[in-house]
Amino acid sequence: MRRRRLVIGAGTAVCALVLAAAWWYVARGGSIAAPDGADLGRTTAGVRPADLNVIVITLDTTRWDRIGAYGDASASTPNLDRLATEGVLFEQAIAAVPLTLPSHSTMFTGLLPPRHGVRDNGGYVLDPRHTTLATVLKQGGWRTGAFVGAFVLDSKWGLDQGFEAYVDRFDVAKYKAASLGDVARRGSEVVDNAMPWLEAQAGQRFFAWLHFYDAHSPYDPPEPFKTRFRDRPYAGEIAYVDDQIGRVLRWLESRGLADRTVVAVIGDHGESLTEHGEGTHGLFIYEATTRVPFIVRAPYDRMRGRRVRSVVRSEDLMPTLLGLVGTRAPGDLQGLSLIPLLTGATADLNLEAYSESFYPRNHYGWSELKALRSGRFKYIETTRPELYDLERDPGETVNLFEDRRPLADRMAAALARLATEAPGAAGPSSVDPETRERLAALGYIGSFTHAPRQAGDTLPDPKDKIEIFNLMTSAHEDSGKAEAGSAIARLQRVVAQDPNILDAWVMLGNEYFRQQDYREALAQYKRALALNPDYDLATINLANAYRALGDEGAAILGYERYLVKDPKNAWVRYQLGELYVDRGDLDKAEAAFNQALSDDTRVASARNALGVVAFTRGDLAEAERQIRAALAQNPDVKLAHFNLALIAERRQQWSTAVEEYRREIDTQPHAFKAAFNLGKLYEQMGNRPAQEAAFRTAIELNPKFAEGHFYLAKFYLDENREFDQAMALARRGLELGPASEFAPLGHYVLADIYNRRGMAAEARREADLGRQRERAGKERARKSVLN
Repeated sequence: MRRRRLVIGAGTAVCALVLAAAWWYVARGGSIAAPDGADLGRTTAGVRPADLNVIVITLDTTRWDRIGAYGDASASTPNLDRLATEGVLFEQAIAAVPLTLPSHSTMFTGLLPPRHGVRDNGGYVLDPRHTTLATVLKQGGWRTGAFVGAFVLDSKWGLDQGFEAYVDRFDVAKYKAASLGDVARRGSEVVDNAMPWLEAQAGQRFFAWLHFYDAHSPYDPPEPFKTRFRDRPYAGEIAYVDDQIGRVLRWLESRGLADRTVVAVIGDHGESLTEHGEGTHGLFIYEATTRVPFIVRAPYDRMRGRRVRSVVRSEDLMPTLLGLVGTRAPGDLQGLSLIPLLTGATADLNLEAYSESFYPRNHYGWSELKALRSGRFKYIETTRPELYDLERDPGETVNLFEDRRPLADRMAAALARLATEAPGAAGPSSVDPETRERLAALGYIGSFTHAPRQAGDTLPDPKDKIEIFNLMTSAHEDSGKAEAGSAIARLQRVVAQDPNILDAWVMLGNEYFRQQDYREALAQYKRALALNPDYDLATINLANAYRALGDEGAAILGYERYLVKDPKNAWVRYQLGELYVDRGDLDKAEAAFNQALSDDTRVASARNALGVVAFTRGDLAEAERQIRAALAQNPDVKLAHFNLALIAERRQQWSTAVEEYRREIDTQPHAFKAAFNLGKLYEQMGNRPAQEAAFRTAIELNPKFAEGHFYLAKFYLDENREFDQAMALARRGLELGPASEFAPLGHYVLADIYNRRGMAAEARREADLGRQRERAGKERARKSVLN
């Protein structure tokens, strides 16, 4: 009976709450109250807030003042302008960080970076203990989907929390250039990915996030925007994104969902465009990179055609959207609901905006930057502090710090309270070793300075280092491109001005390595390790240079010395295992790969390598088992399909081998060896056209692949055609690989063609050179066996 009374009592309480809510709605003439009590007004379609959909569109690297609705008469942004007309435009929205990942982390958690702990791109992961906007909405019954345009927002960085669908699929291995700007997709592909999901959710509540990366450098909009904005490519990128946003808005209208959907558009950060000397973004926190566009169109009668002049923040996005759909926000948020501003109930919430950039501290050892925006004033804390009156000086050109010291001191105290770090929030997070290694190869994730800043430390002010920052930025963009000398020249200027920049020495070594100048690369990596002996990526690159020079002993010694200091570094352990395989020491290699997996199960390449060990021992079944396990863990493991093709060849399963080689080429565009082997396999199968195409592919994938040139030359000789091309290929192969074991083949091809053309002396000369190199190769092989 006691339990029965409790149940009845609970039921009565629920009825009372429902009746109270109904009375509130009627008594206020149909007005709806948000969970925090703010007056929402009425929905235009007469639906409950909880029945509304939510679409968040984030604009990467987009300045607020390059949009028509914000006053740029030359902009071509009709869809954003329309949203502003039909909704509410915030004139002074401030982003927390001028970097993509930490800024999005703030938007979707309602927390500032000192609280959520994500302070930079590429080396931080959002901790799952933080509740995201997607998590709250998913728990409330909304279907959740995200569609991102850049690898920096890949799910591995933690922003996938709460999303049922998270469409990223970025394979860093596919990109040769060093700028992460290449590791992205066009806005049209973002929308193409989103449309099927949106269509599937059209009959139920959904939350969709679309991220457009196009305005990020390098600026190269597609046609017709490329031609229309020939002299203003950055504006062309923004116009292109606006066009893609129009596709989403038209879809909402076609499905009758425009009056049932909250649409929020917000920038993650801006772009300096040479203001204050900064070419792009990430270093400074002036208004050019922290002030962002922010527009909300919500189907409420009081939220149309309004412009809000007061300061709002990116952390306010989450509580605002939750309030608009009748859902209570978590209680620990630092952001506030902007509903009173959206409805016009108030003109100013008197919000203070915090911004920061730890990029100069993390990567260069310069002072970090922190800022507080309060009313018309902005205070920037750094080695030489700054204070600006933005009303009189919107360009932040006149530093009032000394003239208004009492105001600066008060703002500094307020800033210090916001900058207080949550326990355990500071410091880069762990990412899987293969991703970190690939990012480092791109030049995107480099060293992080782990030493805490001591009281009294005076670090260089980033204002005094802007030339170096721009040189590093341009070197990143040039790195890996055809003209390596440009990147090398810039990096040499960097280290001449500041020899303590660790990343510059590593990048310089990488550029020399790409040019196959391995001894010069060694010198640069040694300079990096002199600055930080514990830098694993410099250690790996140094060993790779020794390996390329044929000094495997020095490479092994370097890895083993490193592992004494950091025995749990699974990626270094894996690289050591590869060297043992090269030396034929399979037992040591197997032990190294197993230890790597024991230390970090995410190193899928170690499973693939165990398959290589088993294959070398003749155990094909175990080799296939290990390789398929690696692919199940990571479908992008390099050489996995290549190795499966070798297994199939050993089993004389020719069609399977062809299929696996093709998969390797499709998933790993650097897979020139797979294309070469495929050509030889087609030769064995008698498929001459496919053989020619495969050898050509091998050369296209690696123009410096000497063996590919020799074999394609031999193909044309055997076909009794294209003799001029065969001679050019053979000569190019000899230029690229004069000491290659296949170099004699190049000479013999030339000798044969000269002989056919009646050029006996030239034929004898090439034949003699071929025999000399053949004898030299046999002597090298004999000495190698003896040693």
